[in-house]
Amino acid sequence: MRGRFLVRQGGNGWMVYDSELKGPAQIEKNGAFAEKLTKEQAETLEKLFTTRDKKDPSSRGEC
Repeated sequence: MRGRFLVRQGGNGWMVYDSELKGPAQIEKNGAFAEKLTKEQAETLEKLFTTRDKKDPSSRGEC
C-alpha cells in the first residue's frame, strides 16, 4: 500500500504530493506548499509529514 505522501518531480524541481488533498502538501496551515524543492528537501519533508500524520491522523497535512 502506498502512503499518503509521495516525493515526485514537478514542472520546476521536486515536490511532496499529498494524495488526500490531491496536490502539493502544505508545510503548515495557510502556509507554503512543498514544491519547487531539491530532491533532498522533498525527501526530508516527506519523512516529516509521514511521521506527523502517524502521530496525529487528523492533521490533514497541516500543522
